[in-house]
Amino acid sequence: MLTQQQAIELWHKNDLIALGREADQIRKRLHPEAVVSYTLQADESATEYVFSSADTVEQRLEVLADLRKRQEQNGEILLFRPLVDASATGMEYMKTVALSRLCLDNVPHIQGSWKLFGMKVAQLSLRFGANDLGLAEGQADEEELRRLIRDAGFVPKQRDALFRNYAIN
Repeated sequence: MLTQQQAIELWHKNDLIALGREADQIRKRLHPEAVVSYTLQADESATEYVFSSADTVEQRLEVLADLRKRQEQNGEILLFRPLVDASATGMEYMKTVALSRLCLDNVPHIQGSWKLFGMKVAQLSLRFGANDLGLAEGQADEEELRRLIRDAGFVPKQRDALFRNYAIN
């Protein structure tokens, strides 16, 4: 895990490629098989947090440190869904996903979200440490979701709420 100072430096550097590369290395270590899980229903078991654009990187790191500590104590977090508020930019969202993966390498799954920026940004989040996507009604159909995952260079696997994969597409 990187230090708080390293995380702050990466955040302020605004080098999305370097930040994404660092986060992708953690994803590859945790999920070397290049499979991306997806679900077709709301995942109520997800732990999520909405970061405000007004939050400093230090405040974001404090939230992530609290989640990391909680995970170390009881291992209850299967999936973390980092979200940003409506005033955030796509760049800020990508940085938040990457920072989440870098700080929460003890959480098995990070989910990319389509809510604010659409399916293409969710697809990009897969290269910033996410290894899971959720599909909500009306956003896209299952075949489009599978295509987005394949086009990002991954193998899509449908899963249930307990992360049991039951279909490889």
